[in-house]
Amino acid sequence: MQNAKDLKEYREELKESLDNEFLRTTLDNFAVAYKAGRANAFKDFDLPQLIDDVACAKDAAASRIEELYEEFKKTAEAAGAHVHLAKDADEANRIIADIAKKSDCKTVVKSKSMTAEETLLNHLLEDEGLEVTETDLGEWIIQLRHEGPTHMVMPAIHLSRHQVKDLFSQVTGKEQQSDIDKLVKVARRELRRKYVEADMGVTGANFAIAETGSIGLVTNEGNARLVSTLPRVHVALMGLDKLVPSLDDALKILKVLPRNATGQAITSYVTWITGRNECASAEDGKKEMHFVFLDNGRLEMAKDPVFGEVLRCVRCGACANVCPVYRLVGGHKMGHIYIGAIGLILTYFFHGKEKAKNLVQNCINCEACKDICAGGIDLPGLIKEIHARIQDEDGHALPSILLGKVMKNRKLFHGLLKAAKFARPAVADGEGYLRHLPMMFAKDQASVRCLPWPTTPSATVGKRSSRA
Repeated sequence: MQNAKDLKEYREELKESLDNEFLRTTLDNFAVAYKAGRANAFKDFDLPQLIDDVACAKDAAASRIEELYEEFKKTAEAAGAHVHLAKDADEANRIIADIAKKSDCKTVVKSKSMTAEETLLNHLLEDEGLEVTETDLGEWIIQLRHEGPTHMVMPAIHLSRHQVKDLFSQVTGKEQQSDIDKLVKVARRELRRKYVEADMGVTGANFAIAETGSIGLVTNEGNARLVSTLPRVHVALMGLDKLVPSLDDALKILKVLPRNATGQAITSYVTWITGRNECASAEDGKKEMHFVFLDNGRLEMAKDPVFGEVLRCVRCGACANVCPVYRLVGGHKMGHIYIGAIGLILTYFFHGKEKAKNLVQNCINCEACKDICAGGIDLPGLIKEIHARIQDEDGHALPSILLGKVMKNRKLFHGLLKAAKFARPAVADGEGYLRHLPMMFAKDQASVRCLPWPTTPSATVGKRSSRA
């Protein structure tokens, strides 16, 4: 049975987010702008066909993921790179820490990588005495605040420019202005020297192309190019699900990814890296290049007949953009590391049942995420399956058990409906609406759910309620 204390604390956290007017306004405004931008970006395309192309390409790659890894390893190593495979997050972090130690690295710059967030890489590197700096503007901001990302594409969307101004004033020791352009210049000035001084650069990867041993990076700020070129050691950490057979497969995904993520036709920077590149700070004039692939349950997931389609995810974050619950509470309450609908699923597989058991209950099964998904993943169906699995493991709540018995007994169900009229005075408001559905004793959480309660069976025939 679910721990009542944990659930109570989680509900209190949700209420804190619901009371954050800035957060709700920001996410609402973005959701409206995103919808229009995405529609414009796809206006000249056969969108269902594009989604089907991505789904087929990702499914085909997942079906031979181990074969693609071996092909990538062979071609990448022939080009002078080193390729590693980590079975879990701890092993991935240890591999990277060992690379830093062997290469005598003291300072690390990072470009945004959800896989590095998944493994909590920064924590281990800092424990090993390395100085780690995030260089994506949003990631740098939340690193300074000691927070996790609230969105996969826009990690600091929950913060106002005034909050960032106060933060930058504290970091620089000089009063800053809240003008966004000036704040960006502050970040640029503070971060530029970090690139030059860094011994190691850590990036993620949007694609890993098996036939050429190359990775592809999709960014808007250009920081990934600096992170991957200036330091003498470059480590790219990525999940096995980023493997694709060819450049043609990667380009199919690239056609959809920026349009679905931010409504852009293409991001500002698309970078392809193969083998060891030149580096002035390296002793032999060449970079030390490492590709670290993370399993962490992906191989098992690829073989799962139900959850295999999760590996179609291209990490566009669109499922959060359209989620009505995400718009109310934000990513810190709508995910653990990964957020949105895909985050509810990945949390269960990557971080365990305890982290996921409250999160999966946020899904209202509106299917907006399913309609928007670039890979055609049945996100709400998979969330329901995970919720059912957790309940099967931990035990079903008493109300759920009782409701199940009622729904299976037709006579009992109709008898309760007839008897319900006697409960009307306790749950109806002065206008004839149910004010507490289904949590009649939790008015603050449920009072927004208003349904008509007619005084006679014919009271609502031919009429529509004006209340939402």
